[in-house]
Amino acid sequence: MNKKYSISIIFALFLINIFCYYIIFNFLFLKDEVAFLNVGQGDSELIRTKAGNILIDAGPNNQILFEISKILPFYDRIIDLVIISHPNTDHFNGLFSLLEHYKIRAVMINNLDYPGSRYQNLLKQLKINNVLFLKGENGTKIKWDNNFISIISPLNSNNNVNNSSLVALLNLNQKQFLFTGDIESSVEKKIIKYFNQPIDVLKVPHHGSQTASSEEFLNTLKPKIAVIEVGENNYGQPHPDTLKRLNAVGAQIFRTDLDGTIQFIFDNNIYQIKKESL
Repeated sequence: MNKKYSISIIFALFLINIFCYYIIFNFLFLKDEVAFLNVGQGDSELIRTKAGNILIDAGPNNQILFEISKILPFYDRIIDLVIISHPNTDHFNGLFSLLEHYKIRAVMINNLDYPGSRYQNLLKQLKINNVLFLKGENGTKIKWDNNFISIISPLNSNNNVNNSSLVALLNLNQKQFLFTGDIESSVEKKIIKYFNQPIDVLKVPHHGSQTASSEEFLNTLKPKIAVIEVGENNYGQPHPDTLKRLNAVGAQIFRTDLDGTIQFIFDNNIYQIKKESL
C-alpha cells in the first residue's frame, strides 16, 4: 500500500475519532435549556435536553433557521416534537424552512380542519415528510425523567383561533414555564384554576396585546419573569397597559425585539439567563 495513502487513511480515522469524542463530550455535558427565539413578529421557543429537542411554534419565516442554529450544534438535526400552538402564520410558517434542513419526528396540533391554504399546505408537507401527528388537547402530558409538558388548554374557544391555542406548561428541573400562544383574557380566566403558586417564566400571551395578560391572570400566576416575543408591528404590541400590569406584579420583563434570543440555561435546578446584545 502506498505510504502516502496509508498516512491519509490514518489521519482521516484520527479526525473521525476526534469528531466522535467531540459529540460524546458535548452530549455528556449538555445543559438543559429553554430559549425564546428572536424570530421577529411571531413566536418560537426551543426546549433542549438530553432527552431531545422540542420546538413550540416556528415563527413567521426562515429566520427560525438562523436562530435555532445558534443553539443546536451543526450535527444535531433532529427535532423530536414540534408543538404548533395555533394556525396563524406568525406561529407556523417557519416550519416550511425547518423541514428542508431538519428531521422532524412528530408534531402536536389541534386544528387540523382550519381552512387557511398556507396551513393546509403545511399539513400536506408534514405528511409527505412522514411526520407523526399527535392530538393536542387539554390533559395531554409528555413526561421524561422528572420533567413534563402538560397541555392545559384549549378549553371551549368559541371557534376563536387565538383562544384555541395550545397552552403548554413545562416543568423542567423544578421550574415552571408557561407557553400561552395567543390566548386572550377569556381563556386566561379559565386556566388560572391550574395554578396555586407563582410560576417562574411566562411567555406573555399574544405578543403583549392589550386583550391579554389581564390583572386577574397575572395576580394569580405572579410570574418572576415575563418574556414578550415581538418584532416590528402595526398592532401597538406590546401595549403600554400590558407592560404596566406586568410591572405591577414585579415581573422582570424581557423582549425579543430589544434583547434578542433569550436563553434560560440550567445548572442543576438553577438557570442563568443569557440574552443577545442587539
